[in-house]
Amino acid sequence: MLKRFFNCYITLLFCAATLLAQTIQAQISGTVKDANTKQVIPFANIILGNNLGIIADINGTYSIPSEYTPLQITISSMGYQTLHLNPSSLILNPNIELQPMLYQLDEVKVRPSKNPALSIMEQVVANAPKNNPNNYPSFSCILYHKLVFDFDTYEKTNTDQQINNKPENTSYLMLIESVSEKKHLKKGKDKETVISGRVSGLKTPTIASLSAQLQPFSFYEPTVQLLDFAYLNPASEAGLKNYLFTLSDTLLDAKGDTIFYLTYKPRPNKNIRGLTGSFHIHANTNAIQTVTSQTIGGEGGLTLSINQNYQQHTSGLWFPHQLESTLHIAAKSASPSIPRPLIGKGKSYVTAINTNPQFNPRDFDNVQFEDISRANDSLIMISYRNEPLTLKDSVTYYKLDSIGKQKHLDAMVNMQLSMIKGYVPMGVLQLQLNKLLDYNHFEGLRLGLGLYTSPKLSKNFTTGGYFAYGFKDKNWKYGTSLDITPLKNKENKIILAYKDDVNSTGSVTFIDGINQRSAEAYGRFTTKTMDLNKEATLGTEFRWLYYLKTGVYYKQGRTEPTEVYRFSNTSTITPAFDYSQIEIKTKWAYIETFSNTAIGRISNGTAWPLLWVNGTWGETTNANQLNDSYQRIDIQTEQTIRYASTMFSRIRLLGGQLFGTTNPSLLYSALGTHSNFDLFVPNKFATMRPNEFAS
Repeated sequence: MLKRFFNCYITLLFCAATLLAQTIQAQISGTVKDANTKQVIPFANIILGNNLGIIADINGTYSIPSEYTPLQITISSMGYQTLHLNPSSLILNPNIELQPMLYQLDEVKVRPSKNPALSIMEQVVANAPKNNPNNYPSFSCILYHKLVFDFDTYEKTNTDQQINNKPENTSYLMLIESVSEKKHLKKGKDKETVISGRVSGLKTPTIASLSAQLQPFSFYEPTVQLLDFAYLNPASEAGLKNYLFTLSDTLLDAKGDTIFYLTYKPRPNKNIRGLTGSFHIHANTNAIQTVTSQTIGGEGGLTLSINQNYQQHTSGLWFPHQLESTLHIAAKSASPSIPRPLIGKGKSYVTAINTNPQFNPRDFDNVQFEDISRANDSLIMISYRNEPLTLKDSVTYYKLDSIGKQKHLDAMVNMQLSMIKGYVPMGVLQLQLNKLLDYNHFEGLRLGLGLYTSPKLSKNFTTGGYFAYGFKDKNWKYGTSLDITPLKNKENKIILAYKDDVNSTGSVTFIDGINQRSAEAYGRFTTKTMDLNKEATLGTEFRWLYYLKTGVYYKQGRTEPTEVYRFSNTSTITPAFDYSQIEIKTKWAYIETFSNTAIGRISNGTAWPLLWVNGTWGETTNANQLNDSYQRIDIQTEQTIRYASTMFSRIRLLGGQLFGTTNPSLLYSALGTHSNFDLFVPNKFATMRPNEFAS
């Protein structure tokens, strides 16, 4: 009996050992997390011995293939203490937690040989043209985006940690999903269209495109555009000189390819808007396989970190596979103020990559990003969803959709978006905000009202009018207009307008005018000399050749000067005169691109110079029935030069020439802004009084 029992026991031990060995040899899968915050750590290095290793994905998930039987596993990541584990411990608990470093190691200086990490990055930069997706021949892909916002509830105190267990933390503050289709024809010819979306609390996905705009598709451009700021890319020519690179590890992947793990940070005393993070570099192709980046400090209380994971396509080309963004908003920086910091976490997945699509070149124009999600059913997004909704996601939609319906959040969001565009919606009408209140030295305080039709009435025309009263000049002003946009491109329009208003003497205006949200618009506050002006306009504006916008106008009116011009030799006011003129205005902006979003069309800018040209042919008739003819040409060019540092230079050249006999009010004389109070206005002379000189 005892012998049989012993034999059975030995057999049981043998079976257990066999099962344990099989378990070790089976695939081990788990997640790498921060031991304190429990947040996943993307792209952690998992070394299995003899430099064989794998890289955790963007979600911190890893899988050790069954053919590996290491004696020890080493896990490391930038900013964390290296961890050594026995493989058997991973079988019992495959989830790995790394302890953050409490201090930074001193910089390692390698002498006299060259820094090997810098040599690797030089090869990355040299091979960037062939590895940059923006330089590839035509391709298309689908991107699924998910963005959640929530309070940052992690603190080191026990009291704050208990916040995570409160009932309100069963849902997010906001959840946004969207699907976009990206088409690429050649360098500079891209079109990303948000085709479907869903926003928690809203019936229509008004702001769904936000999740698709947090980070770039490629990490090879000279600057990395995050939010509204441009950061110097470490993987660029200028980046090689301004960043310190460190080779932290080298491993071999399952294919036997060598992977270099590098970290980077700005060099000391370098005046740059920099990033800090890490790279995994594929040695055979010198391509970026993973990249992590975090902004240093904070831009007005905002801190953004991004993670990108690239995979090699069957064509041999490298494409982004997973993109992740984390936006930290400090409590004091938010407006209105919030009780705790906010965290926004975004994920994007790139799928359905087609490296041989058939495109019609006419489908590509200067609009590189367009949101049409409001025109499509959100069910389209469900079919492209890369990961199922979690319980917290579902609860978020359920709770916020109920609140949104009860509190009419759609109306509130649409109101805010309209106000950003300068209007207050009122059904089929909209109130123009810039007509309500204004000020200048000539009119003093100016109060008024402007009402125009809204897109609810028609998207093919806008009509309406305004009136205003100046408390200093004690005059009423009014105007009316009709803009007809029959084509899909709303920049092509027909203009009918009439105004009885004041006009700044000697001013020069170009097509598109001045952005009213820019500091340059403040120049109107210092205006001292104005003429009464009655004017009727018939015109058209259109865009052609992608980058050339043109306006043709016929104007007829009457100008009545109101003051003795400072630069005139006479002590009497110049008599009123009638005029008729033809104007042609053009703007050339080579490779300028735009984004069509919920707040309208936004220019992405261009690295090339901007050029404006005006041509005017006119005739004047004064009270004595004397006719004079004149011609006028105005030229303006502007160039923005960005440096590796946080600085940039913007240079503007403006010139004009007036031919023929003209009234003094048509002379150039409105470049000064010196006044009783100091106000900096870009592109104006702060030491010259308004209309002090004329030419």
